[in-house]
Order: sequence, then C-alpha cells, then structure tokens
Amino acid sequence: MEEKNLITYIVITSSAVVFLVCVVLIDMFLLLRKRRQLAFKEKELSQRKIDDLIRKNEVESVNALLQGKNSERRRISQELHDRLGGILFTAKIYHNATLKKIQEVKDQEEESFGKLKGLLDDAVKEVRRISHDLYAGSLANFGYTVAMHQLIAAIEEANDIKIELRAQKEMDDQEEEVQYQLHAISQELLSNTLKHANASKVEIEVEVDNELIFRYRDNGVGFDTSRSYEGIGLKNIQERVANLGGILSVESAQNQGTSYIVTIPLAK
Repeated sequence: MEEKNLITYIVITSSAVVFLVCVVLIDMFLLLRKRRQLAFKEKELSQRKIDDLIRKNEVESVNALLQGKNSERRRISQELHDRLGGILFTAKIYHNATLKKIQEVKDQEEESFGKLKGLLDDAVKEVRRISHDLYAGSLANFGYTVAMHQLIAAIEEANDIKIELRAQKEMDDQEEEVQYQLHAISQELLSNTLKHANASKVEIEVEVDNELIFRYRDNGVGFDTSRSYEGIGLKNIQERVANLGGILSVESAQNQGTSYIVTIPLAK
C-alpha cells in the first residue's frame, strides 16, 4: 500500500515538475518572442527616424539649393533690368529720334522731287506743244512728206533707232485732212515703238493709187494680238482711221516685230 502511494506521489510530483517546466518554457518563449517583437519595432522605429531625418536633410538641401537659384535669378534679373535695360531704353529713344529725322528728310525729298517732277512734266508738255505747232506748220506749208522727215530727224537724233520713209509724191497732193490724220497716226505709231517695242529699225511706206495704203513695220519685241491692244495707244489710231473711212490691220508676234497696215479709200 505504501509502495503504491509512493508511486502515485512520484507520478504526481513528476507531472507537476513537467508542468512547471512547460509553463516556464512557454513563459520564456513568449517573453523571448515579445522581446524580439519589441526589438523589431524599435529597429523599425529607428529606421523610420533615420529615413525621416535623411528626408528632412534632403528637403532642406533642395530648399537651400532652390533658394540659392532663386536668389541668383533675382540677382541676374536685377542686373539685366538695371544695366542692359537702361542701355536698350536709351538706344530705343535714339532709334525713334533717328527714324523721325529720316522721315522728315524723306518728306522734304518727296516734296522736292514732286515739284521737280511737276516742272519736268510741264517742260515735256511744252516741248511737245511747240514741236506739234512746228510740225503742224510744216505740214500745212509743205505737206506730209516734209513734216515726216523733220519728225524722223528729231527722233533719230534723240534715240538709237533708224527710221526709213518711202512715200510717193502723190501723198502731198491729198486732202489736208488726210495728210493731217496720217501724220498724227505716224506720230502715234512711232511713240508706241519708242515706248514699248525696243526696236532698232522702222520702215514707213505710203502708196497712193485708187486708195491710200500706209504700211508701218518695226523689228521690236512685238505683242500678242489675240489680246486687246487698245492699252498700248492704238485706240486713237483706230478712231483716226475710222474718221477717214479706212481699215486698220495689225500683225505681230513675240520677238518678231509688228506690222500695221492702214487702207484709206480716196475720193475720185
């Protein structure tokens, strides 16, 4: 009985010891785990503090850098404004003043040139009037042929062009109106040649039979006859030919000269 009780006591005691050991081991494990967790949290917190500190230092460095750049920009801007800005403003003032003076001189020159042009135009008109009166006098006194030779001599003297006139003597026996209109037509054609044709030679021929045939040819640049040519001074010629009951025909081509033929019926 005593032996049985002893065994029971030993078993209970051993169990208690094992239980106590387990409890101690569990407590130690939990304590160790808690310490590890605390150590991890402390490490994490420390790392966070370090990161915050680093971040703060970086932000401060960037701010300092930006402040430095902003300060430099302000300094440069102030320098540009105070120094270069003043120079440019002064240059602009001188530029505007110079433009004003140039415009004043230009206005004066335009006014002077305008007056000079007006005087020259008046002189040209007066010369034309005197020449017309002289040629008209020659025409009235001596006829178409003499008046044309005088006109041709004056044109050849002032221009690099050769003009050849072949007119039958019967031309000077025609009615005064016919001679006058043909002389005016000749003048108009010669004027067109000098202005537009860039010709070096002109041939004028007048035949008189049952009708008067006037031929005019130049070796100038010519023009396109498919287009209206009233703009080159032929409208007056057409009107004069029509007043005489005649017909005007024109042949021309680019760089091939121009030919005019006037056919006028004669009274029998």
